Amino acid sequence: FITACGSGIVVLGAVLGLPLLVTVIIGFIGRVSGDARFPVLRLATRNLARNSGRSAATAATLFVCVLVGSALFVGLSSLNASFDAILGHSSPVDARIFGVTPQTDTAQLTKQVKAVNGIKDATYVPTLDLTQNVNGESKDITVDVIDLKAIAPIARSTSGLEGLDDKTLIVGGIYNIPDGATVTLTGATDSVELTARVQEGWGAAISPAVAQRLNGNTPTNTTMWVRSTGNSMTSDTEHALNAAVRGQALMVAGSAAASEQMSSIITRMALIVCLVLGAALVIALSGLANTTDVSVLERIREIGVLRATGSSRQEIRRLIVTEGTLLAAVGGSLGLLIGMFLGTAGTVAAGGAAKGMSVHIPYLALIGMFAATLAVGLLASLRPAGRAASVPPVMALAED
Repeated sequence: FITACGSGIVVLGAVLGLPLLVTVIIGFIGRVSGDARFPVLRLATRNLARNSGRSAATAATLFVCVLVGSALFVGLSSLNASFDAILGHSSPVDARIFGVTPQTDTAQLTKQVKAVNGIKDATYVPTLDLTQNVNGESKDITVDVIDLKAIAPIARSTSGLEGLDDKTLIVGGIYNIPDGATVTLTGATDSVELTARVQEGWGAAISPAVAQRLNGNTPTNTTMWVRSTGNSMTSDTEHALNAAVRGQALMVAGSAAASEQMSSIITRMALIVCLVLGAALVIALSGLANTTDVSVLERIREIGVLRATGSSRQEIRRLIVTEGTLLAAVGGSLGLLIGMFLGTAGTVAAGGAAKGMSVHIPYLALIGMFAATLAVGLLASLRPAGRAASVPPVMALAED
């Protein structure tokens, strides 16, 4: 909420201050260009600075388009680049195979699983069916017995398990157990009081020492945790894993489907952003062309004076095109900088809710968007520039 409000204030301030910003930037460009080295650029900056209100209104169209586009591109690029890390925190195990009982030939099952192309390693995690008591209310609960050393080669991340010890019960928010609450777990041989710590991604978990007290040497069901090669499990590997254990009353639950679905959503969102941005730039092209046309009509006498004092048609055409391109460059640059800032701020804010989120600037996409903005400014100026260059000096000077 704070980030959204701050972003709104930044955008509002930038829009309100755009006339001043455009005037200052264009004036600076004019001073740097000098009179002799770039006379057309110098004259273009003077014309734009003289009509700062119209210049700002023209630049504002492209400013808003580029600002929104760059902010969205930074956000989507950051999400795409951070997706594997986010998935590693929210779903640290590539696949789980449920239904492994004390009667299962675990050695043979391990051999079958590791033989699947794309599988790197696997381990077994015992599960216990216990009774929990929190504030006098009893419920059944199934917990994983997690040995941190055993799962280290398997899990993508152990974030959230740092506090797992012989006095702690790790639970997710879905269990509705308050963080810090005292929980009494009762198993086959004993009861143990533990302190609950709410951490997402692991379900309910206890240490092997606590499991020994609760269940003794009683045989238990287990879950096989599987690690794939690469950054995440692919759907082909997950299908092959299902085929390898088919007919053994086992169930495979993997992260491939969710991963590919999320990647598809990100791709579609990026495509939608490109289409909307493209449509906005086409609309801006029409508006800028009309605005430049009006500007040319109002400056017919000025153009006539320039022609009468020796300026060629080519120089008049270059003057109008330079003005349009310069406005596009100023509006696009401001939109790009502020959009990158807002996209970065939004990504950093989202990082507090999504562990593993990091900022990634899509330089190629942003450069392409800026180039498209310059092209819009150039194309919008071509027709008015041709019209200005074709006006005879005598007729232009005769205009009231």
